[in-house]
Amino acid sequence: MARAFPSSTFVGYDFHQPSIEHATAYARTNGAENVRFEVAKAKDFPARDLDLVTCFDVLHDLGDPVGAATHIHRSLKPDGTWMLMEPLAGDATEDNLGPVGRVAYAFSTMVCVPVSLSQEVGMALGAQAGQMKLAEVIKAGGFTRVRRAAETPLNMVLEARY
Repeated sequence: MARAFPSSTFVGYDFHQPSIEHATAYARTNGAENVRFEVAKAKDFPARDLDLVTCFDVLHDLGDPVGAATHIHRSLKPDGTWMLMEPLAGDATEDNLGPVGRVAYAFSTMVCVPVSLSQEVGMALGAQAGQMKLAEVIKAGGFTRVRRAAETPLNMVLEARY
């Protein structure tokens, strides 16, 4: 994204310091002049008046996804967009019982849910939350519109707007 939009500034946040160090080194090595990385959580990063916030495979792992959605909503300009990539899952359990869904449920049980439960609030959405539940969480954060902008066999891309 930084290469595609060289006149823009990009800031990456993560709560994990070693990941920030790795990303910073990677950006330097690859000549990304308009990128920086900082340690912060999804519900307390310092940036304001943003045009775009992106979260890739994050929301379902957060302990407090509503808190993150609320903070992101407040951090965007009124015409800003929140773009989320989340695992492609149906809203009902029976919609997820194919081979990919079964693997995703297993992975979610062993990784996503415990990660969320180990954090403040511990909502534990898991990787098979489905678009309906994700939209409910996003709207609880103040957004009024959520749509599926794209999908792949494994992921959905959601767009959230004021």
